[in-house]
Amino acid sequence: MQIVVVTAGHIDHGKTALVKALTGTDTDRLAEEKARGMTIDLGFAYLDQSITIIDVPGHEKFIRNMVAGVSTIHIALLVIAADDGIMPQTKEHLHILKLLGVTQGIIALTKTDLADDNDWIDLVELEIQDLVANSFLKDSPLIRTSVETGEGIDALKKAILSQSKDMETELDRGFFYLPVDRVFSKMGFGSVVTGTVLSGKLKIGKELEIIPGNQKAKVRGMQTHGSETLSVKMGDRAAINLAGTDLDDLFRGTIIAEPNWVNSTEKLIARVTMIEDTRWKLKNHQRVHLHIGTAEMVARAVMQDPLEAGHSGNVLFLLEKPAAALMNERFIIRSFSPMETIGGCVVLDLNPLLIRKDLKSWAASLKENPSERFKQFVNQNWKSPKSLGNWARHFQTMESQVKNWIKSEEILNEKGFLFTSEKRGESMVCIREVLIHFHEKNPYKKSLSQDRLKAAACFSTNWLTYILDQMGDELINVEGGFALKSHSVVLSDSDASLAKSLENSVKQAGYAIPAAKELSSENPKSTLEILHILKGEGKIFEVGRGLWIHGDVLNKLKDELSLFFAAKPEMNVPDFKLLTGTSRKSAIPLLEYCDKHRLTERVGDSRIKGENCG
Repeated sequence: MQIVVVTAGHIDHGKTALVKALTGTDTDRLAEEKARGMTIDLGFAYLDQSITIIDVPGHEKFIRNMVAGVSTIHIALLVIAADDGIMPQTKEHLHILKLLGVTQGIIALTKTDLADDNDWIDLVELEIQDLVANSFLKDSPLIRTSVETGEGIDALKKAILSQSKDMETELDRGFFYLPVDRVFSKMGFGSVVTGTVLSGKLKIGKELEIIPGNQKAKVRGMQTHGSETLSVKMGDRAAINLAGTDLDDLFRGTIIAEPNWVNSTEKLIARVTMIEDTRWKLKNHQRVHLHIGTAEMVARAVMQDPLEAGHSGNVLFLLEKPAAALMNERFIIRSFSPMETIGGCVVLDLNPLLIRKDLKSWAASLKENPSERFKQFVNQNWKSPKSLGNWARHFQTMESQVKNWIKSEEILNEKGFLFTSEKRGESMVCIREVLIHFHEKNPYKKSLSQDRLKAAACFSTNWLTYILDQMGDELINVEGGFALKSHSVVLSDSDASLAKSLENSVKQAGYAIPAAKELSSENPKSTLEILHILKGEGKIFEVGRGLWIHGDVLNKLKDELSLFFAAKPEMNVPDFKLLTGTSRKSAIPLLEYCDKHRLTERVGDSRIKGENCG
């Protein structure tokens, strides 16, 4: 694991000189930096093969570059000059470190050779201890240093090495992900990007995705620690040569990642914690700057109630341009103008797809705890559950992490998707209510088709199949659809009378096979429903589309066909018309019914005896 150490502190407090004393590398690489004597952009040096030091600018105007550097931090090196003491950027940088969840660090008191005396240094140290009392630095080493005399340099180096050995590494998300902090073109090589690998591994030849834009590029070559390498891993500082892309597609804030894991978004929900001593309030529709990874963007906050200093709450951010982020990623927000750091955030939901009226309530309900929030997502998708692998991609983490959440939240994993027992119960209630409503509206229909049941419940196909299987004891499958076992067709007195009348009419019609409208002109819907009930009881049969024949008449036809074929091997249409005493209008549908049920078999324009004909 590569450990990243980031400097923090006010301008001209000796950060760059301290890094040079520790590593021998001058991180001020730009001509302007050397001319002005101040760090403008990020600088990089290596303490050893496993420790990278990022030197960040301290001037207020370059705070965005500082934020880009600390987004990848493991150890913070807070630098405070003994002659100046605590200054505005000292406090702002400390706020940023706290907001981004940094847990380990060291305090370097620089320029001790310029201090008036030890009493003054002691006083500065007391002020520092008060400053960090409520932060992750409260028990951290405070080391006096001077690059001029060499005081404390070895002690500081030992402290960094000691913390690096005890460092608990972050969980690897399982896919390659790198926020770009520098872009340049190299003669003969093309586009090169640099950054810190935040998760996964990468080898030469692999295809990557550039986000935003979702363009593809192939890795042509890589460097780490200034040397060529065949692969890089989580925590490494890497320079990656990309083939198949232009510099116009790359900039600080771009993400390069393994395909199909990261997408750009124009809205996200985050948990916002306001700085305790900020003078700002975060209000509904307020424009703010978001610093996510190495990217900076403007967004509008959407929320129910304003957030004051020291308070926390969930906020929906509407971004003014597409950007990339990760689930559970930390970032900071700064006021729009003048720009001041006002709070820290954790991503709760990327690109929420809910309609506007539900979005605010969903945003307000989301929990910060990842496992509890995961359960919320599972329950929110209860009508179309996802698989373990799909949820891992949604939360941009490894399947092992999802399995831990499943265990802690008692989530079920069956038939290839995740759900809770509560939502399984709600799904059964939903199906039950759909069928009850159907039976009430259609008392004489025996079942509801699976397609119509799916549409009414708004379930995915797989989830509906699973729930129907779970409800096997209370459902019946009849006529290609589903019905409650408790449902039975009971005709009213008037409908029972109509059923008897319809049966007699169909029987009297004989081979004329009447349609429903020919049988009754009153209430066509009830007539059709009762005809189907009679069909279900085996009293009548449907010939073709909506033409009816009585069972006794059909049995008579079978006998007459048997007798005919006993005398003649073949039958044509005129023969059948003569046999049944019907017109061509009725004879053709009847013959087709006989063909379908193998009472006859068509050969050219004639029929021969079918296998089911007596």
